Amino acid sequence: MYVNRHLTAVVTAGALWLQSCVAQAGAASCSNITSGQTYDYIIVGSGAGGIPMADRLSEAGHSVLLIEKGPPSTGRWGGTMKPTWLNGTSLTRFDVPGLCNQIWHDPVGIACTDVDQMAGCVLGGGTAVNAGLWWKPHPADWDTNFPDGWKNQDLVSATDRVFSRIPGTTAPSMDGKLYLPQGFDMLGGSLAKAGWKYIVPNDHPDQKNRTYGHSTFMYSGGERGGPLATYLVTASSRKTFTLWTNTMAKRVVRVGGHVTGVEVECNGGGYAGAVSVTPTTGRVILAAGAFGSAKLLFRSGIGPADQLNIVKNTTDGPTMLSSDAWIDLPVGYNLNDHVGTDIEISHPDVVFYDYYGAWNKPIVSDTETYLSNRTGPLAQAAPNINPMFWEIINGSDGILRHLHWQSRVEGTGNTSMTITQYLGTGSVSRGRMTITRQLNTVVSIPPYLHDDNDKAAVVKGLENLQESLKTVPNLTWITPKPNITAAQFVNSIPATPARRCSNHWIGTARIGTDDGRTGGKSVVDLNTKVYGTDNLFVVDASIFPGHVTSNPSAAIVIASEHAASKILALPAPSAGKVGATCGGRDWKGSFHCEAGLGCRAGTNGISQCTARS
Repeated sequence: MYVNRHLTAVVTAGALWLQSCVAQAGAASCSNITSGQTYDYIIVGSGAGGIPMADRLSEAGHSVLLIEKGPPSTGRWGGTMKPTWLNGTSLTRFDVPGLCNQIWHDPVGIACTDVDQMAGCVLGGGTAVNAGLWWKPHPADWDTNFPDGWKNQDLVSATDRVFSRIPGTTAPSMDGKLYLPQGFDMLGGSLAKAGWKYIVPNDHPDQKNRTYGHSTFMYSGGERGGPLATYLVTASSRKTFTLWTNTMAKRVVRVGGHVTGVEVECNGGGYAGAVSVTPTTGRVILAAGAFGSAKLLFRSGIGPADQLNIVKNTTDGPTMLSSDAWIDLPVGYNLNDHVGTDIEISHPDVVFYDYYGAWNKPIVSDTETYLSNRTGPLAQAAPNINPMFWEIINGSDGILRHLHWQSRVEGTGNTSMTITQYLGTGSVSRGRMTITRQLNTVVSIPPYLHDDNDKAAVVKGLENLQESLKTVPNLTWITPKPNITAAQFVNSIPATPARRCSNHWIGTARIGTDDGRTGGKSVVDLNTKVYGTDNLFVVDASIFPGHVTSNPSAAIVIASEHAASKILALPAPSAGKVGATCGGRDWKGSFHCEAGLGCRAGTNGISQCTARS
């Protein structure tokens, strides 16, 4: 029988305290911040970047506040959203793998409302609402995209730490069986006959060229695992860790390049006011995702002038920093997403399972086996995602472009499979996200297929798949139709988020050595510190310069592990004495002055600590 892993009783002092905090934050009324409590670290965003960071920093003995905009998600943390057949259990919709696609039917209270794309605003962020796909990155994911200090060889120890905690599984059901494997058997067998090699993907992360394998998931014990079931659990056992849910960060509070805290608003509960970091040595880390972190930077007076002027003319205007304190950085540029291209095939051997119907009208025997033993189709991700396969296309520009194919049993008929091709590592097209007068973020320039070689790789990958499947008996091509060439099909699909989006958004606060204040493209340095500040960091998908091969959740957690080591190794900011440099366009040191001193700009563009008048 299944042993309940949820926290029906909290046994440590730290966890008791966390339980109280979550309950308070989830209440219908708001709580004003009135205490003088400060934190060594304030982390905004509880997704793949924020949760591991909170664990590592609290493990090192620091006081940490983790702020989540949305409500609790999984049952372990006090979540309550569920279908009726989960009543009486500690499980929610987020716990059950087979219910992961419900967000597309019922996103209210889960999806962010200030983004024009689908994003999860709940505890766990994307790792609470996605299908849980969990991949060790291909070495080229780091080596192609990232600067020195962030290459594959630099990420080995971080990768090992992540996968020792979240190893992943290709058989989520607790009996070790794969249910309804017909789609995998038909398509995988066909690829094998065409010369593609079967691999266990996470045993061979470097073998992503004409290979296929079973999908790997972060699930554990037949339920959603990942950071919520590992990093957050250990963080919550420490008295130095605090979690606020239903609390929306409005902006960071800063004086010049030194951040003193975060201004927050309650979001259907939670906290309102300004919460402070430890004076002089405290730090703030933004981990709210490619849209959320960029938006916070804009509202904090950090970004391109056109975006900051928009914020100035919103409800933020009266309390926004004056323009002489703005930091000009290319926030919002370099936006990227996997280029999604959907095809559909049909084969009589394929068997459909109605995962969407499992919400209101589930198969009773399947709910019973799941609740009793965590076995059966509901222990697998909807809609039966298998197989995965990969190919690398060598472009005429000499760039290797990685294609990741994701198959699932759904489409126009009960024997259909939809297969999405993702163009990732090696793609060079980029877009831009911007902010509106309503303080919402939008994709103003879609990042899809601006480059001819990017498009050629998408076309070539589809042609190669058509060739590999051309002799499969009884297989029918639904899209593209047999009389349509791959090039015609790809060109017929608008390069817009509505038709191309994979919801794997990255890149809006790019990491690099080329300081964006002086004409470079980067927003954060190699320690993930925002240029022009001494204690503000970004650690999430925003910092990725380019895309990875497969679904990015694991890569983001790895990046967070690596960034945590770098941040912990940094000396704390020091308060400057009279005459000390505290600012300037090229300045990378401390932006903070001793009590009683102010940081004033001189005629040479260098700011110095001087006595207040």
